[in-house]
Amino acid sequence: PILRKLSPPLVTLLASGPEVQYITLRNIQLLLQRWPTILQNQLRAFFCKYDDPIYVKLAKLEVILSLTTEENARVVLTELAEYATEIDVDFVRKAVRSIGRIAIKIELAADRCVRALLDLIQTKVNYVVQEAIVVIRDIFRKYPNRYESIIGTLCENLDSLDEPEARAAMIWIIGQYADRIDNSDVVLGTFLESFLDDTAEVQLALLTAIVKLFIMRPTAGQDLVPKVLKWATEDVDSPDIRDRGFIYWRLLSTDPEMARTVVLSDKPEITAEGEKLDMPLLEELLLQVGTLSSIYRKPPSTFIPFAKKRFLGMSPALTRLTIAAPPVS
Repeated sequence: PILRKLSPPLVTLLASGPEVQYITLRNIQLLLQRWPTILQNQLRAFFCKYDDPIYVKLAKLEVILSLTTEENARVVLTELAEYATEIDVDFVRKAVRSIGRIAIKIELAADRCVRALLDLIQTKVNYVVQEAIVVIRDIFRKYPNRYESIIGTLCENLDSLDEPEARAAMIWIIGQYADRIDNSDVVLGTFLESFLDDTAEVQLALLTAIVKLFIMRPTAGQDLVPKVLKWATEDVDSPDIRDRGFIYWRLLSTDPEMARTVVLSDKPEITAEGEKLDMPLLEELLLQVGTLSSIYRKPPSTFIPFAKKRFLGMSPALTRLTIAAPPVS
């Protein structure tokens, strides 16, 4: 009953100035992690307004994601698709990424999310396309072998990929489905031309993708593997890339079956959880609601010297009542 009474005043605070809204939203995020249903009927109160500052919009998106369920996913996706057409680049990127997180969080909404992402890719807006490819990579990881039919559409946008994360995501997709993409060797060969100039993130993705190609289709990858292994072990400064290059080289030269087992092994389960806090830290921050700790997501002791830790004292209201057994007659 007490938790249900929190809903109206929290929603009322959203009518205040942007600074108060932001503080309220940050605290609401904490409350929703602990009690996910306290605002389940107030979703529309958190929809973004055109004149909201960017920091308020981003905070509202986090709350919207926390409140999204199978029942309201269609409404949320319609709203997010509209956000993805706005002019604020950071907000648009966050909206696109949110669509992907809903797909991962709610399996029944995944098909609708993928269709929404494909519609956004068709807009040909560069940063929208690249953000969509990044989240589609995560959807592929969550639901393997389910949406490979859209790879052709993704490959139509290879020339527009100039951000490292988007390039790495596209390379991962091609490597993961190298045996089903007829020209995967040609595409990866094109990426390989700029290998030495790419960031470490892209280099790692390309190294692994080409090794996957060689394992799945040895004749298609036989010319690319020696080149990428030589560059990774001799011409790259990053120790992570050099080490992985040596590991792949040793595996492929000594035990190809073990290389297949290692490189093509199942990936860890991917989740849509955003800024989830460990329960002990969450419980401590809930005692600091309304303070800087709830905004920073840090206990007071981390930024205030000699700050005392708060504890929830014993209270009859928090003590579970027990009824004594009736006396035996």
